Amino acid sequence: MFDWLIIGGGIQGCTAAVYLIKQKKVAIENLAIIDPNEKPLSMWLHCTSTIEMPYLRSPSIHHLAPAHFDLEKFSKTASGKPYAAFYKPYDRPGLKLFNNHCEHLFEETTLYNSWIQGRVVQLKKGNKNWQVVLKDGQQLESKNVILAIGLSEHPYWPEWAVMAKENGASISHVFDRERQVPETTKSLIIVGGGITAAHASIKWSRHLPGNVTQISRHPLRVHQFDSDPGWLGPKLMRSFQAVSSYDKRRDMIRQARHRGSLPLDLKAKISKQIKSGALSFLRDEVVGLQINDSMNVVKLLSGDTVNSEHILLATGFHQSPPGIEWLSTTIEERKLRCAACGYPILSNSLQWDEGLYAIGALSELEIGPVARNISGARRGIEKILQSF
Repeated sequence: MFDWLIIGGGIQGCTAAVYLIKQKKVAIENLAIIDPNEKPLSMWLHCTSTIEMPYLRSPSIHHLAPAHFDLEKFSKTASGKPYAAFYKPYDRPGLKLFNNHCEHLFEETTLYNSWIQGRVVQLKKGNKNWQVVLKDGQQLESKNVILAIGLSEHPYWPEWAVMAKENGASISHVFDRERQVPETTKSLIIVGGGITAAHASIKWSRHLPGNVTQISRHPLRVHQFDSDPGWLGPKLMRSFQAVSSYDKRRDMIRQARHRGSLPLDLKAKISKQIKSGALSFLRDEVVGLQINDSMNVVKLLSGDTVNSEHILLATGFHQSPPGIEWLSTTIEERKLRCAACGYPILSNSLQWDEGLYAIGALSELEIGPVARNISGARRGIEKILQSF
């Protein structure tokens, strides 16, 4: 029996856990974090290392600890020298610094003692508490449950890519857990135009100079952040909260997000690779693929074709609500409110049902466009704790 049980051990779930422990809202023995992976932040560590991301897009105050300047404080060694670089503008932390800070927080809070590796398949309400059933049959009970489920296990595959995979093409998604690109690959096409595609293109054009092509449906879009910083405060959130229609809120979120964008400094790196000849960039759309003598022949909307040994998708994630495959039964039994888009309708304190809360993607109709980000994780758990 637990006081708090968090489903999901990524950025969102770990932020919630660190807040709960550091603000003394729960003892470690009364907290459980359930995640399919062996350790915290596994998908975050996998995805960022796969694309060799050197630093975060968000500024230094966006991290997992309640204190705003905890990361900056951690960045100083005992001698006062910087632990690792911050990148301008906005003092964006290096990935190694950010990850080591997370590790420090987990050790400081003994968060590992609350970790349970497993996959949730059912969530049901008992007389007073919530019962969580895992795939291996294990059953857990908790007074409160926080849904902190991410999208990282659901990479988006376009229809043409699904067909190509079924027909034996050498194709993978950048966020697949297995090896993305075979070691023997000598030529590569990267499909996508956002920040992930940019990092992947820079990485692979350095490994295979002159033999990497990036294909994007749009030109490189420059935005420092994936939404206007005004969404972090009342400047834009006041009008969002004033809207009672969840369909309109969904439209506001859709318009606010700078999907497929990247910061200016990353565009400069891409442009440098293109100028040097290490990377080719095509503004076009893939419509099909054929296999010819173990070579992928990619057909484009323009009528042109491009050949490569392997195709790497950087096409983001499915936008359907995460966890919906097992949450649907809970929604039906408890008559939980959902918007037309399928996402939860939550209270101001992110409560979906008595003792049931959601943060991250599942909270975006209440938190707004930043819900999936580190800043959204902080705002989400702060809203939950304020209600106590």
